[in-house]
Amino acid sequence: MELSARQTLINSFLEASHGRLQAQGEKHARALELDPALYGHLSRWYQQNGTLRDHHELFGAHLLNARDPEFRSHAKVLVQTLRPYQLARLVRYSKEVLKNRNRSLKSAVLYYLQRREADPLWFDECVLRDRRSMRYLYATLHIRPGLRAQQVLFQEKPPADSRLRVLRQLHGLRSNPRLQAQLIRDYRIQFTTALGVAGPLVPELLESLVYVMTPQQLINNLGFLQRRGALEVPALRARVMEKIQLAKTESRVHDAKSLTALKHLAPDPGLRRELLEMSQTRLRSRGTISKPTALLVDKSGSMEVCVEIGKMLACLCSTIAEAPLFVEAFDGDSFTVSCQEPTFEAWEKAFRHIRADGWTSLGAPLRKLRDKRFEQILLISDGEENTQPFFCEELRKTGRDIEVIWLKVGGSSQTSLEHSAQRLGVNLRTIPFQGDYYNLPNLVPLLCTKDTLVSEILEVPLYVDGDLQHLPPGFCAETYEIL
Repeated sequence: MELSARQTLINSFLEASHGRLQAQGEKHARALELDPALYGHLSRWYQQNGTLRDHHELFGAHLLNARDPEFRSHAKVLVQTLRPYQLARLVRYSKEVLKNRNRSLKSAVLYYLQRREADPLWFDECVLRDRRSMRYLYATLHIRPGLRAQQVLFQEKPPADSRLRVLRQLHGLRSNPRLQAQLIRDYRIQFTTALGVAGPLVPELLESLVYVMTPQQLINNLGFLQRRGALEVPALRARVMEKIQLAKTESRVHDAKSLTALKHLAPDPGLRRELLEMSQTRLRSRGTISKPTALLVDKSGSMEVCVEIGKMLACLCSTIAEAPLFVEAFDGDSFTVSCQEPTFEAWEKAFRHIRADGWTSLGAPLRKLRDKRFEQILLISDGEENTQPFFCEELRKTGRDIEVIWLKVGGSSQTSLEHSAQRLGVNLRTIPFQGDYYNLPNLVPLLCTKDTLVSEILEVPLYVDGDLQHLPPGFCAETYEIL
């Protein structure tokens, strides 16, 4: 029962709830109740390794509501790195779903707000990006703002040193984009806010927008910049390359979006090289695959979704693999897929002739790879096999202890693969996939772990109250970037 709760929660790290925290909340509540020893450590492990933001909020909400004071102290530290909108969702979920109005919740939010109030530039940045969430945090928990916060948020009278005064000026300067450009640059008005009030995108204004972009915003808008000729201007191009270098260590950059961005760019070898190097550096910082691995992709009839997943995972795995990687696409037979460059575009080209059609033999790639040495398998399939050779029978013939991670695509009913595994005593680590491709990088830690995942998680310590004094910097006064 405990293992089921634990595994259900870990499996949900590939399921996007798109801000609807209740969709995953029951899994967190059950894991905390049945396996509290793991849950607290898992929350910090996920903070370091997980990319799906909903789970960051859910861990904080449930641990702030936990009976154990050690968990509540840990959660107070855990939530300090959330963005205002994330903390607002956490509070709303805590009050409306968990019915939590305890002092731990208010204490955590109070510390969060006071830390930002102590740095006017940081506080203004939070308000510029998300005024509504900042107001909500004060109002819903009846937290008294400081004088400056009161002026900025509730009296609509920002003081002379506030960048919000500059934002009001920008609204009236749409007919003067050059002056807008100067103000945006001088006062570091963040990109989405600045773009919303910008006049005609003359070169000076475009340069200022690039100047204030975060690394993720830059990656998301590379096509936008290409179309407007920004990358043909030497100074602008140099700034773009600088931001891509910063993205190697920026915690908010999304690995999968960085890889797929290459697909949407016009030919530009230098830009592609920099973007690929950045993506590889980020992925390798999360771990490397040190075990020889077989990636098996189901291409049988109606399995187009498996082929699409296979392209992304082949790209991810080849980027971080230090050991041999064998990629096979199969129906009734098995076909080797190989690629010279670990980019999404290159793997998409390698898969270009793979069509979803034919019968399903999950054992076909194992029979083909019988002479290869691999220690783990990543299987992408719905698990319905209808022709020999069968997966579990071929796996047992290897005579080796091979870990199998099965990304189960499709329905939740028990499949022929599962029946066969139960009958033959084969252990499958099954992870249901619900269709969010951007969450696939969450598989990386599962493939990289050298020991059991549970042992690795339990080695991560809980936070203590003293860690509040050693939080990483949340704001850079030189770039005005929220870290």
